[in-house]
Amino acid sequence: MSMWRRKALECLPEERVELEDPRASIYTAFSALLSATVAAHKAGDRERLKKYYAFAEWCSQQNAEDLRNAAGVSFYEHLGDFPETLAAMPVWVKRSRYLQIRGLLQLRLTEEELLDLDKRYR
Repeated sequence: MSMWRRKALECLPEERVELEDPRASIYTAFSALLSATVAAHKAGDRERLKKYYAFAEWCSQQNAEDLRNAAGVSFYEHLGDFPETLAAMPVWVKRSRYLQIRGLLQLRLTEEELLDLDKRYR
């Protein structure tokens, strides 16, 4: 079993059947992770949020381009889609990562939302 799959299963044990399917990809994992992250924000579940954001950060730091790309386009880019995750980004996403994904967010956020986020990261 790949390392990313093992780490995803640690974060999302409730998705075991789907994640253990050989046809499942890292993009499958990030789709589940994004939904779980939104739900954890709504529930105020900081322990789960620590795991979820740590997994995304880990993928972003890997040499494998597919892991880095999936983290960017299937997770970080979509944090701006939900008020809960957009509001919490400066708490959970490091400034250095924000600067790396800002271009992705720029495609999805209004100019006002992006400028507000920039201010919160200063």
